[in-house]
Amino acid sequence: MDAKPVPPLRIRAVNDREIRGDGDYVLYWMVAARRRLANFGLQRALEVARELGKPLLVLEALRSDYQWASDRLHAFVMQGMADNLVEFSEAGVRYYAYVEPSHGAGDGMFAALAAEACAVVTDDFPCFFLPRSEEHTSELQSR
Repeated sequence: MDAKPVPPLRIRAVNDREIRGDGDYVLYWMVAARRRLANFGLQRALEVARELGKPLLVLEALRSDYQWASDRLHAFVMQGMADNLVEFSEAGVRYYAYVEPSHGAGDGMFAALAAEACAVVTDDFPCFFLPRSEEHTSELQSR
């Protein structure tokens, strides 16, 4: 993956939690930049994983019920997930693709994965996914 460090301009903390050295992995929550290359969020997660000597776990999840959900969009995202599975497997990176089978079925999954992580890194992108994503990240702060 990319060797240059992520420019500081591309890094923003969304809570005041410390990076924990005792977690099992660094979790990269793939939300907007759903690709392995040219992805600052993934690159930053990999940097943190290397600094801590921990494995990287990439989570790419697709919720079933949100304002813009459609079969067409979900088919496109799932095709990308299949491609990502191959690419991450070939790169030796743990990748978990999750498609929510029904509304609410994935509730708690992100929090459970984050609880075992040294750090959580995600995309910072102004679109419809992220306000809810940042709410989840902020929820972790209270634990």
